[in-house]
Amino acid sequence: MIIDNRLSCQLGIAKSFEPVDNQLSVTSQIPILTRTEQVRRAILHQILSGTLRPGERLLEGKLAKELGVSQATVNAALQDLHNQGLVTKLLNRSTNVSRYTLADIEKLFVVRLLLEPAAVAALSANWSKEAEECLQEQVNQMRRAARTKDLSKWGIADYTFHQEVYRFSGNPYLLQASQAIAAAPFAYILCDHLEALPTDYLAMAEDHQDVLTAISEGPEAAAQVTRHHIELWLDHSRRALQGVAAKSSPSDLLETTRTL
Repeated sequence: MIIDNRLSCQLGIAKSFEPVDNQLSVTSQIPILTRTEQVRRAILHQILSGTLRPGERLLEGKLAKELGVSQATVNAALQDLHNQGLVTKLLNRSTNVSRYTLADIEKLFVVRLLLEPAAVAALSANWSKEAEECLQEQVNQMRRAARTKDLSKWGIADYTFHQEVYRFSGNPYLLQASQAIAAAPFAYILCDHLEALPTDYLAMAEDHQDVLTAISEGPEAAAQVTRHHIELWLDHSRRALQGVAAKSSPSDLLETTRTL
């Protein structure tokens, strides 16, 4: 089974394990993941690593065979990813890796700017040692992945960081709403022009450390710093993708439109 076994605190586990110098250092017990969750993570890993490209069709039978699971399990995992905007399922047709345009990313960030500052403010008001350790571990994983230039591991840590912010906010409605914009932190990967985005991933990891520090300082600081960094991340994507658009023909741009 092709599964990404890098563990996170997503199921309430504060830390994960990492191979260090070819030794396995376990810093917490291993969470039990459902078959659907394992498949969802495996597909997410393939998307973030570029193995599955934006717009690529996903064949449930092929994935089921590769991952050693039933087609029903793959279908359930793909439905979860569809709900998060990472794949697009068309009823009675096909399932494809989502492909975002700059216009899609702009709309996604409009919603993100409403939800995420509210989530960090709520989290700050309910700050706990468990939340701090969990989020710090994801920042540390981003740093390690940035140093080894492992974009897929960086993306998974980034994804987990933001999902955990919503979970620890204590507001189930924010958590539910967040699923629709789960792709926002790495939507640029789904724009089909990743090579055009000269991103300093170590610097972006430190941006997340800034957010984490602000959360510990209070709700107002948490919301303000988070809003500032979201605007910076959007501006980075906007400038890079506008540069791509200026060099592309109208037919090229038409091909990059995501079906919503």
